[in-house]
Amino acid sequence: MTERGSLHIPTGQRQLFLDDDDLFHQENLHRKFHTPQKRGAVIRREPAIGGTPEIRGAPIWDPEARRWKIWTIAITPEELHGIAGMSGYHESRDGLHWYQPIVRQAEFNGRLENNFVYIPMGDGNTAEILGAVYDKGDPDPERRFKALSFTMAPELAVLFATSPDGIVWKRVDIPLIGSGDEPNFSFDEGNRRFIATVKVPGPFGRSHALTLSGDFENWSEPQLVFHADEQDQEEARKIIAARLEDASLQQPVFNHPEEHAVDVYNFAVSRYESRYIGFASMFYHTGRAWNDRNHDGFHHVQLASSRDMYSWRRLGNRAPFIGPSPLGAGAYDTMQILGPSYPVVRGDQLWFYYSGLRHRWHPPKVSSDRAAICLATLRRDGFISLAAGADGGALTTVPFGWEGERLYLNADAAGGEITCELLDAAGEPLAGFEIENAVPISDDGVRLAVRWRAQERMPAASTGPVQLRVRLRAARLYSYWFE
Repeated sequence: MTERGSLHIPTGQRQLFLDDDDLFHQENLHRKFHTPQKRGAVIRREPAIGGTPEIRGAPIWDPEARRWKIWTIAITPEELHGIAGMSGYHESRDGLHWYQPIVRQAEFNGRLENNFVYIPMGDGNTAEILGAVYDKGDPDPERRFKALSFTMAPELAVLFATSPDGIVWKRVDIPLIGSGDEPNFSFDEGNRRFIATVKVPGPFGRSHALTLSGDFENWSEPQLVFHADEQDQEEARKIIAARLEDASLQQPVFNHPEEHAVDVYNFAVSRYESRYIGFASMFYHTGRAWNDRNHDGFHHVQLASSRDMYSWRRLGNRAPFIGPSPLGAGAYDTMQILGPSYPVVRGDQLWFYYSGLRHRWHPPKVSSDRAAICLATLRRDGFISLAAGADGGALTTVPFGWEGERLYLNADAAGGEITCELLDAAGEPLAGFEIENAVPISDDGVRLAVRWRAQERMPAASTGPVQLRVRLRAARLYSYWFE
């Protein structure tokens, strides 16, 4: 919980309602968990190469090249397996339509005309680009692109690399960090902090530890931060039973009820506005496969939030943020769903890029067109809203200090009304900013200016901490901030 009077809101940082930590009081409001709208596949399998294209990162906007860049994995040609890990390099002007530039980095079938890129390991082997970020604050242009990768030799571990353009990569000469095969990577630009999660054993199978760095070379000791629990196991048995009875969903090949369970296949952490968010790809085991090596099963992507990246809350009562698509519509995300690394802000929307796979173990008459990179979109800040019905409701924040002159809301009041007032730290209305002076908002928008009849700007910050009271009628509030 936020201590009374301890909250300070920087200019432009949106305050979301993922939890009640910043609320002093609320009445007649209900919290709504929102899920993104699926837009389908944006990058598919390349027939000449094969493979099952997946990602463990998100697109990066290159301000110099003025285009989006992304790196796929799991596309290494069979002929190169054992000696090379390759990524497919893709570019886009709009984030929807992607093409594969010829970059001439790796030879395949005697030719360099392909879009393969890699991290040289120094021993003749190469590694994929699992996740990459753009660091505009690095004074060395040769290091603006930074990436995380995974190696199995000499041990299961993650390694790091840099690049001037996202095409030619150089490994960073630092110690490996032990990990299973599902590390994830992001960059908290505001705090200049690199964030990586690594897969480790936990109390219920696959679990994830956090490691941080301020300079991309010195990383903290990984610390376990996220794993499945007893409640997950109880719910898993119900979720698996419902799945097996639903003929509209892709079914697993192997089913052994005594092995039904769930763990965390992948966990991606990133900064989003006033919180850290986590995408947990929960893997529901349905039974050990024929080779006794791994399990069949399916994924749901859950959403979690945190203030410090060490203590996490599940959002939406652990409901899927991204769940499976039904059969029959040509979707790829019918069985395995490897969640987004972080949301990409595109105007009034958040774009989520994730891996969708049609099956985990090959069913009869399987298609080679098995996987794709998929896109889902959501209203900006739209993870959680606080909503009131026709009878109205209200919230009051804890006291806060702020930067900026104008107050803005992301809200939908098209069928109702929202009014705001300011209180002093003792809870008394601030002169000129009382509810009777508030100009009602009756619009739907991600950037709605708050005004009072005699005031359009906030009082001077030297006034001291204030509380914001928002009254809603037949309306929904997503966030507020100052500019």
